[in-house]
Amino acid sequence: GGLNTDIVALGAKKLLRVGEHTYADKFYIGPGGKSRNIAQMLAVLNEEKNIAMIGKTSKDPYGLWKLPVDSLNEVGVNTDYVTIVSFEKSRQFPGIALIPVDKRGRNQIYVIPGINNKFFPEDIDKAEKLFKIVASNKGMLILTLELPFQTALHAIKKANKLGIKVLFDPGGIDEKKNYQEILKQRIFLLKPNEHEAQILTGIRVNDYKSAKTAAQKLLGEGVENVFITIGSQGGYLFNNTIERHIPVPKIRISSSAKDETGCGDQTMAVFAYAINEGKSILEAAKMAILAGTLQFYKP
Repeated sequence: GGLNTDIVALGAKKLLRVGEHTYADKFYIGPGGKSRNIAQMLAVLNEEKNIAMIGKTSKDPYGLWKLPVDSLNEVGVNTDYVTIVSFEKSRQFPGIALIPVDKRGRNQIYVIPGINNKFFPEDIDKAEKLFKIVASNKGMLILTLELPFQTALHAIKKANKLGIKVLFDPGGIDEKKNYQEILKQRIFLLKPNEHEAQILTGIRVNDYKSAKTAAQKLLGEGVENVFITIGSQGGYLFNNTIERHIPVPKIRISSSAKDETGCGDQTMAVFAYAINEGKSILEAAKMAILAGTLQFYKP
């Protein structure tokens, strides 16, 4: 998936409507991109350091490309399959996300994909050796939609062919596209939030009943487990035998920070880690919701 650089305004007085103006407390530039975040989070959790990132970036004149790559290298993620092209050749900036976060922790995210839009199926094919290693080690492919549709589909098909377990977070989804071809592939876990679930099913998800209706539309041809997250409501896990609401746990928090940026990524990372450690799907979901909750109280 995408390697983005996040440009963040923390502590905004409000999230703006058209034509409005406001102030924020702090400015931050850091590594981002949903798939890249998940890779870094997994590497921190997993002492074996057996995480690899597949993506593409461009050496822009401002050096914004370095943060996402360096942060992966620092925690031991293999970046051999991150294609780095020159700005002179690509004329593309790396992915950039502009993120205002208000005092209640709510955010808006404006993504300029840049070189991520040039991340093609042939870039996935360059990682053929990596896919075979993952298959032989009974590993998994984790991906988001911060990349072109055909590239995502190609990666899932390659994983399916090799028997690699696929965990799919549709973050970055384009509401104008039809994703049925992806949903027909073998997907072990589909983890949309309520907005993404609505785009995929046409059902507005806001409680257990609507989550179940949406999940029933998603389970079937290829999708084995559906885990719909709804912020402060926690998550809803469904498969052929489980229909569960997993509420946000009550925890003691000393931090005054509130920021929903990255919470979904942390949820996916911990879910994947738990499954890899042999936890049941329900145990993994509970751990994931706890992790996403803890993430909310970190800027």
